[in-house]
Formats: sequence, structure tokens, C-alpha cells
Amino acid sequence: MRWAIITGMYNVADLATEFCKYHLSLGVDTIFVADYGSDDSTLGQLRPFLDSGQVVRVPLPTHHLASYNPSNAILETIRKEDAADWVSFLDPDEFLTGPENLKNGLARDAASGAEVIAVPRANLTGINSVPDDGHYLTHLTLKIVKTDTRVAEPSAALSSPWIFSRLPPKVMVRVQSSLTITNGDHDVLGSVKKPVLSTSLEVLHLPMRGYGAFQEKMERGREYFAKNPELAPSTGWHWRRWIELLESGRLREEYEKQFPDEKTALALLSEGRLVPETLLAEWWMNEQKRATSDYL
Repeated sequence: MRWAIITGMYNVADLATEFCKYHLSLGVDTIFVADYGSDDSTLGQLRPFLDSGQVVRVPLPTHHLASYNPSNAILETIRKEDAADWVSFLDPDEFLTGPENLKNGLARDAASGAEVIAVPRANLTGINSVPDDGHYLTHLTLKIVKTDTRVAEPSAALSSPWIFSRLPPKVMVRVQSSLTITNGDHDVLGSVKKPVLSTSLEVLHLPMRGYGAFQEKMERGREYFAKNPELAPSTGWHWRRWIELLESGRLREEYEKQFPDEKTALALLSEGRLVPETLLAEWWMNEQKRATSDYL
């Protein structure tokens, strides 16, 4: 069973190493990175993985997604080259979790005739914002399990901080199918059956890390929407909202709202709206211990 990931990276130097190391530790064979033209240290972070062949960089010919869809273009290349059996579609701030022998589970799904799996997602937060001297993986240890439905409108009032929003799933597809991926990688076209929601896999989503990374994302998002004017106003509504806050000087205030203080976090834990989630924190701490041991 050959498993690949398709992701896109655009100035995500704080995520590139962690994303690749983590998913390679799960047994992924190849990570295909759609390169949106990063001009920070993202490509430098990827260099060891590129040199080993575990990561393949795919430069984008255009940022105009009406004429080029990276997910489907890379998926079609994988099909032509017979380079994988299953493909996950993940953003670099999304970390897939599941059973220890994840690839064995995919093999069973393939044997049963499954062509597409919908993987639920959950946002992670932490008590107060990520400190400058800390790592986000060790700080974001609270998972939001009771969420709020939103109106896909940038100006709509929110009943709670955005981090409590209900998230659509991400799909995984069998390469031997003829399915195509919709924008956002949340659904497929060409299947007569709806994707089955997985009960063993989950994507942990880390949209809020350091404030600098968040502001950078919004600045790049503004460029993205300018290059894709055909997108409906409801597409990326939350990004549009954040871009408006950036332009009005209120983005930092919005960022801080996504992290409960200690008293609020304890109340939300008691209500069952939050639950502890330390898998990524423990993985990163073990990774750091291994790196230190190897150095010594």
C-alpha cells in the first residue's frame, strides 16, 4: 500500500519541517508540495526531504485557480506515473491522526471497494496565545469538540470566537478511481456515493500559531483573492473577514480571541466543549529528544 500526501506551501517556514517529519513518521511514502512561490525559508526547510526524495516539489505555473487546480493536476500526475495507491489532501497546518498501522487500514478500505474517505477535522487551541519563546505544538493542547455553525458571510456576527467554528472534512481518495477534487479538498466529483466519514482518522487543524505567521497568512490571502476574482464571496469567507480586520488594524485583537484564558479554558473543559489533546505535543517533544540524543 503506497500512500501519498498532496499539500500546498506558501511561506510556511514554521510548519514545513514539522509537517513533513510528522507525516513521514506515520509511514507516508511521498509528500507532493505545490510550491506557491515561497520567498521565506520554507524551501530551505524542505531541502533535506527533497534531497532524500521523500518530498517532491511541484512549482505552480499560475496562481489563477480557475485555470489550474493544484490538487487535481498533481493527482493526475500521480495516476499517470502510478506513484501511489491512496492520496490525502492536507494543508500544511493540518496533521492527520489515526491508528498505529494507518496504511494497513487504507489497504483494507481499498480491498472493500472504497474510493473516497472523508476525514473529520478539529481545531486546536491553547491557554492564552502562543508565547514567543515556545513552540506551537507544545502549546496547542486543547481540542474543540463542540462547535458552532457559521454563516458563510465575512460580515456576519459570530456567536463565539472563530476557532469554535464547525469545519468540513478533508478527503482521501484511491488513486485508481476517476474522481476529481473540489476546491478546498473537502469533497469529490464523479462518485455516485457520498464519501464515508471516517471513524478512525482525524485531522488536527492548527490555524492559529504565532501571530507573525497569522498576519503573514492574511497578507498572502489578500494576494490570492486578488488573483482569483471569480471566487464567490462565500469562498474563504473567514479569510475575507480576517483580511478586513488586518486592513482595519484589528487583526491582533482577533488573534488573541482564539485562545481562552485559564479560567475560561477550565470552564470549557468542564462543559465538555474542549478536551485535552497532547498527541502532537508529545510527538514533538520526543522528536526533540531524539535530535538531542543524535547530536550528543
